[in-house]
Amino acid sequence: MKEKFNSFTPFFQATLLFLIGAVTFMLISMISSIAIGILYPELPSNDINIQLNQYPVQYMLIHFLPFQLGFLLTPGLIYLKLGKSREQIVRKKQFKFIIWSFLLFVSAFLLLPFFSQINLEIIKVFGIYDELVLQKEDSDRQLTKLVGSVGSQSYYVALLLIGIVTGISEELAFRRFLMHHMLKNNKNVVLSILLSAGIFAVLHFNYIQILPLFSFGIALGLMYYVSGSIVPGIIVHALNNMLNIYWLATDNFPDWMMEIDLKTTIPSTLLLMGLIIYYLQKK
Repeated sequence: MKEKFNSFTPFFQATLLFLIGAVTFMLISMISSIAIGILYPELPSNDINIQLNQYPVQYMLIHFLPFQLGFLLTPGLIYLKLGKSREQIVRKKQFKFIIWSFLLFVSAFLLLPFFSQINLEIIKVFGIYDELVLQKEDSDRQLTKLVGSVGSQSYYVALLLIGIVTGISEELAFRRFLMHHMLKNNKNVVLSILLSAGIFAVLHFNYIQILPLFSFGIALGLMYYVSGSIVPGIIVHALNNMLNIYWLATDNFPDWMMEIDLKTTIPSTLLLMGLIIYYLQKK
């Protein structure tokens, strides 16, 4: 099976895994919809708004979980199993670079308000600011209803599905599969990280924050390449999602996340520069 898979062209390998992911997504979606319909016959299958407002847990199981398990996690796991190579694609695991990768993410996370502001200025130039802001506000309202309050059942399910499952699924799909596959075949680290980060950002369909998402994807790609392991990326990705869920549930986003704050921007920029210099000297 592995030999057959590796005999295909790189493009066909990727296409095949995406097709498998799409089919698996549809199958899991059908199974979850049928199962939830049997367990909760009162759940209106055609009214998304009622599902979202009155049955948030069931909504996540029907509309969120299948995509994560099917379209993202399945191709990532298959590639992890079949796409192994004796060739060293990423750096060998070293403790100092694992620590380096975590510090890199911290610097990128603290710079998110800076990237968000740049993103806003760009969309203003294109004249789509008002439209995207309305879309973002509507999306935030829906997600807030979905998450519920701290301590509710929907809150803990959101932490599990949107936090942990997403962290695992997206890192396996975008870094361990997509980025690794491109790097294995084109040998270009920069191109592989940028392309996988770009696809990661676009597929979130949140264009008012596409630059922060792109930066987030670059940081995660660098974490995987430099640390030699997908685990650090999974950890910080999941923690980031869980922290955002907590902020949504408490309606308590910190002030420094809402606008550029020099008290975080300057230290995080210096940290990022220091990490880059250290890596260039040690690699």
